[in-house]
Amino acid sequence: MTTTAADQLCESIISLKESAQSAIANESVEEFAGFERYLNEVEAYVRELQQSEWATEAKAAIRRLEKGEPLSEVDRDVIRAFIVSDAQAYLRHENNFNDWIKELNRLLAELDKRSNRLDRESLVDLRGILKDAIRLVPDIHNYLAEKRRVEKFEQAMSMLDQTSRQILERLLNEQLRSAKR
Repeated sequence: MTTTAADQLCESIISLKESAQSAIANESVEEFAGFERYLNEVEAYVRELQQSEWATEAKAAIRRLEKGEPLSEVDRDVIRAFIVSDAQAYLRHENNFNDWIKELNRLLAELDKRSNRLDRESLVDLRGILKDAIRLVPDIHNYLAEKRRVEKFEQAMSMLDQTSRQILERLLNEQLRSAKR
């Protein structure tokens, strides 16, 4: 990684931290919206840096895929870096999944308790509980989807056929050529 890219990334991370601290301190919806946008921009930049760091190895893996040659462990690591490394890192760092499941079970129990007495007050409570579940379920869904994505990738890599090799070759080439990989 070039010094300029490393410096820019360090500056971005410092800015992210400052943006988050301000949003937290001010409990500001607008600042959190801006912070979320900035997180996405920095993630895209990091993805670009990661892929540029692996570009030489990716081109070698593409050549082996094209020729039908066996893939080395480095080739597999390169393909993994381009295709699922983000999901693998997310799964490695995420530590709330079990808490999310416990919370969902708690919310379902609360819904069950209130379903026997439906009046004006319980309807308000039901809406609040449902709103909490609506916020929670996407996190659970995303975690499981990323886990499945990694599992499917590993399964596909264990039995590469000509079609799979062509798909991987095309994906790697597209990511190397794309301005927004």
